[in-house]
Amino acid sequence: MPGTNGPKIIVSLWVMTVVPLFFMLPRFRVKRRYSKLVGWDDYLLALSWVFILIYTVLTHVSVGYGIGKHLVDTDPVKIVDGIKFMYLGEIFALFAMPTSKTSFCVTLLRLTATQWHKWFIWFIIITINLTLWLCAILTLAQCSPVEKLWNIALPGTCWDNRIVINYSIFVGVWSCLMDLLLTVVPWLTIWNLQMNKREKVGVIVTMSLGCLAGVTCAVKTSYLPSVGTWQDFTFNTAEVLIWGLSESAITIVAASIPFLRVLVREASSKGGSGPYHHSDTTQSAQTNRTNSLSCKSRPNGYGNPERKNGYEGSDKSILGEPEEYLGAIVKTNEVRIEYAEGSDEENRGGMYEKGRKQVFKYGTAL
Repeated sequence: MPGTNGPKIIVSLWVMTVVPLFFMLPRFRVKRRYSKLVGWDDYLLALSWVFILIYTVLTHVSVGYGIGKHLVDTDPVKIVDGIKFMYLGEIFALFAMPTSKTSFCVTLLRLTATQWHKWFIWFIIITINLTLWLCAILTLAQCSPVEKLWNIALPGTCWDNRIVINYSIFVGVWSCLMDLLLTVVPWLTIWNLQMNKREKVGVIVTMSLGCLAGVTCAVKTSYLPSVGTWQDFTFNTAEVLIWGLSESAITIVAASIPFLRVLVREASSKGGSGPYHHSDTTQSAQTNRTNSLSCKSRPNGYGNPERKNGYEGSDKSILGEPEEYLGAIVKTNEVRIEYAEGSDEENRGGMYEKGRKQVFKYGTAL
């Protein structure tokens, strides 16, 4: 049996703090360079990472006071401060989870024009925030005064710990379910967008990586039923502290990866003569160009003549519009040629087959 879990806690938390940053910063670079706009989804994602950083710092401090050690090996005076910093850190971990998921949902809202999709996403946003923020409140409210939460020697009262534990289990199960639903939503919102099919599938798959957050949430939740029975609390809590951060960290990574495809495309095209030199054929490149332009005016794929939802920023970067059109107003011209089958005499007499129509479209940047 190891003497302490402290080093494992510190290394694990800092790795899960730094890695999401390496994915999030390129996302912001893409947004600033290509769409010229930073949206609420970006601000929320950055805020969730700040919560993660605060959690890691506070938990690191708590390890210095004895968290991670066996209870018998801790200093009775120092461990009080250790438990205090641990609980304060967990509050910020609970803040990070709904904030990161809300950021992902806001990105999805920008990509859909279907009303029931929007209501479905808003349902996820509201419920995930209500349940997790309430969990943070209950954690601090279970003891009066609140200091008794980490110093049992103080006079005061505390609820039966099973109340908070059972609610935390419910929140964990609900969060897992929402992560799974967020895996399905990209298939509903993106599939009808006017994009190259291969790129469309790539975006959907990368945006569905949030299912890994659901897996980590399930692992974390599996530890909760035994929390109230731990005699060696300071040592056994290590796994909960580590898995509690992994869910938010993975959500940030999953929310950032779809934007990085623009950088990958840019890097792969540097050796060519054009922005789509890596495409299989010139025709494929022209198809990508046309699809990107079409997506600007028909976000739901059903021929709507213009956008009415004010989508900006996130969808442009995800869909990977050609650089020459990014940030520009694009005018779509539509030329219709109608003709009828049959001879001139039949046409003049009104006796002709059902007419046919051809439509040609082209875009120009204004």
